[in-house]
Amino acid sequence: MQQYNIDKPDAAVADLWETRIIGIEGMTCDNCVKMLTRAIKKVNGVKDVQVDRENARATVTFDTTKTDIAAVHASIEQSGYKATREVPK
Repeated sequence: MQQYNIDKPDAAVADLWETRIIGIEGMTCDNCVKMLTRAIKKVNGVKDVQVDRENARATVTFDTTKTDIAAVHASIEQSGYKATREVPK
């Protein structure tokens, strides 16, 4: 008889989502925040974006099977800003 673990959450599903905090240089106003938010959300697999101008960083949650942190960095760079570093949580 085959067993199914339908009551237990699939551990692999939980590992699909990754949240990273990225330092960003060049933001000067609220329009910068809006532009960066739109640009990062366009990356396939990005679930959530929070851009914080005061602390010069973005918190990004993405599906690791669809994208990676390099693609997020590229979208920031293409928007005219500089992704400077990963900030520890």
